Amino acid sequence: MSAQKTRLLSSLFVLVVVLAGCRTYQLPTSGEASNYRVDARLDTARLLPVALLIEPYKAALDEKMNTVIAQVARPLIKAKPESGLGNWMTDAIQQMTPTLTSQPVAATTLNYGGLRIPELPAGDLTLGKVYELMPFDNILVILDLSGTMTQRFFDHVAADGCWPMSKEVQFTLQDGKATQLTINGKPLVADQLYRIAMPDYIADGGGDCDFLIGLPQENTGKLIRDLLIQAARQQGAAGQPIDAEVTGRVWE
Repeated sequence: MSAQKTRLLSSLFVLVVVLAGCRTYQLPTSGEASNYRVDARLDTARLLPVALLIEPYKAALDEKMNTVIAQVARPLIKAKPESGLGNWMTDAIQQMTPTLTSQPVAATTLNYGGLRIPELPAGDLTLGKVYELMPFDNILVILDLSGTMTQRFFDHVAADGCWPMSKEVQFTLQDGKATQLTINGKPLVADQLYRIAMPDYIADGGGDCDFLIGLPQENTGKLIRDLLIQAARQQGAAGQPIDAEVTGRVWE
């Protein structure tokens, strides 16, 4: 059996176990068990009982994941140094930060590798598509960075070809650095603090951001994926299609 099939069976088993915990069962007083060797010669027909057991849960999960939560006006592409997809995501999260913290947040950024699909296609945006886009359980955290550290962080972002960042941030990409960097239209002040929202993965040193390790964090307790789902639902309920343009946050 291929590694992919083995992983699939393991995932489905975990799903069944979790969902089964939500129901009440009577314990059997006796039963029969059979052992099967799992290898390439296993007759897939023997897996039919497992498939039948999983089917009701799979159907319920599929129904949930196929729920349409908003409309996408046009294809939103993932690209560097700037893209409509990244702009929508970071702006949507940035707009929600006042509900997550008592202090203003200067800007929001996401790591490029955290976006796991190349685009959001035009048309129905389903719950499942957002899970495809952001499958990891990354939490939004907020770091208080000095102007000097903020410059270092965005220099790192620039050196990697640029990551998604909210409209508050603008800079020129030159020789792999973020030159003429401004936040909210103002140049950085070295000893001023800037509250930057980002995934906990990055704040904990991921994406080669080891220079952020140990800095104080404000944990919002909110999954980035859940924030995007909430933002999309709000736009959908208001009849506003999801749309974003490349607005010149990064100049080359």
